[in-house]
Amino acid sequence: MLEVEKVAATSVRYLNELRALDVLFRDGAMSRADLARLLGLSRSTTSSIVNSLLSQSLVLERTQYAGPERRVQTGRPGIDVELNPQGALFIGAGVEVDQLTAVAIDLTGRVVAKEALPFPVGSLPAEDSAQKVAEMVMAIVGAGAASKNVRGVGIAVPALVEAGVVRLGLLLNWRDVPFAQLVGDRMNLDVPIVVENDANAFAIAETYCGNSRNVGTVVFVVIESGAGAGIVSDGRLFRGGGGMAGEIGHLYVGGAGYAPGGRGLLESYVGKEAVLARYKRYSGSEISLTKFLQLLEQEDEAAVRTAQDWSKWLSRGLSHIANLLNPDLFIVGGSVGRIFPSVASQVSASLSATLKSQDQMPRFEMSEIGIEGPAFGAALLLHQRMFSVDEKAVFPKGDARGLMRVTSV
Repeated sequence: MLEVEKVAATSVRYLNELRALDVLFRDGAMSRADLARLLGLSRSTTSSIVNSLLSQSLVLERTQYAGPERRVQTGRPGIDVELNPQGALFIGAGVEVDQLTAVAIDLTGRVVAKEALPFPVGSLPAEDSAQKVAEMVMAIVGAGAASKNVRGVGIAVPALVEAGVVRLGLLLNWRDVPFAQLVGDRMNLDVPIVVENDANAFAIAETYCGNSRNVGTVVFVVIESGAGAGIVSDGRLFRGGGGMAGEIGHLYVGGAGYAPGGRGLLESYVGKEAVLARYKRYSGSEISLTKFLQLLEQEDEAAVRTAQDWSKWLSRGLSHIANLLNPDLFIVGGSVGRIFPSVASQVSASLSATLKSQDQMPRFEMSEIGIEGPAFGAALLLHQRMFSVDEKAVFPKGDARGLMRVTSV
């Protein structure tokens, strides 16, 4: 009985430490008295929690800032408790068809290092991509903090994922690839590794950084070579029964598509290859996406026509989502999603015409997160774990409790 009571006491202390970290993350530095009040605990219990977190280097204490907003007091200055930015490091990697990105964030959620490089993921064996991801992770760890502070690695991929395994990545030519294990085998780190769908990772990043926290239902649309969506309702990521919700790029909208080998799926009309193929048809020229976006900004005729076609098919796909989910807000991101501002009015008008009631009409916003968005979200997935008492609300199915720990071979 005494052993059971000891375990229970340890569990309660652990949960209270998580709650304290969460309060400090959301509300910033504060006194021990204020922390006790927000936690609903006694001052002595709160002091014990703070002392434990100090011993783990997860928090710091500093003299209270004596700025104009603080009342001038006599006697000894007060002491605030705050998160120690260097107390933990979380690494995120983003895998796209032709590019890899990596970011590192500290305990406060701030990006402390990032890197992006072209890499032909879709035309090489998965092992090659795993090797390059591992190299980028180790390089960014060396730039960000000591490896002992790394709490985990999250990897975002444009694919259907289950418990660290890429079940189906059509754009990458991957099927049943144990990518978490492949990367782990090539890293000199003994940390949890999580693999997440890139649209879900993007949604997590936007929820942390954007203005969507207090919005009911938000659909985060990320468009690169393919198209995916992360769905957040009342602050929780919706994954579906098998954890594979949000694959809007696979919506069938008819026709053959613009991309080579298109099958009438939405991404064969709105993905990068589709955009560039359509532009080539109108102009006769092959260009990069960066050049296309520049021409669109300059109102080049072929670029404008291409963007108008893009908006037509994107609207058709979003109308299905709007009628099915009735979201309050769409947030559009990704490198190809940068087309959206030039056709936002057309998309809104087309969508409005398909809805039975204007009460269903969602708002639209453009994401301000850069190309590192999915990698940032993948890092935040591990950050969320450290601040969450409900891991099942955070991780992909199969990863909630059994986060694989891997050691280099």
